[in-house]
Amino acid sequence: MQGSNLKFKVVDDEEMQRRRKTIQKEFPIHVSNVNLIDPTTNQPTKVRYGFLEDGTSVRISKKSGAIIPKPDRSHLTYINRTKQREAGVYDTRGDLVLEKTYKGEDFLKVKAEFE
Repeated sequence: MQGSNLKFKVVDDEEMQRRRKTIQKEFPIHVSNVNLIDPTTNQPTKVRYGFLEDGTSVRISKKSGAIIPKPDRSHLTYINRTKQREAGVYDTRGDLVLEKTYKGEDFLKVKAEFE
C-alpha cells in the first residue's frame, strides 16, 4: 500500500558535506501488522481458520464469519514460470547436459611437475 508507513529520516546533503536534510521515506510493514479485507464489509478484519465439511482448511473473517478465499497462485509455480521460456545464448542445450567432459588427471605429469 502506497504511503502507509512513512517515516522521517535525516540524511547527508549531496551538495554540501556539512549540511544534513530530513526526508520522508517509505519503510516496509511487517506481515504481522497487516490485516485481510472482509469480503462483505470491505473493512480490515482478523482471521480465524476453520474446516469445511469435506475437510479443506479455509480462512474465516472474525467480524462477519464470511469465508475469505485464497488467491490463485498457480502462475507462481516453476513449471508455469518456465513454460514459455526460450533458450538463450548462455543456456546449455539438453543433449549436452549429461555429456561427460572430465577426462581425469594425468598423475604422472603432475608428479613430474613437482619433481
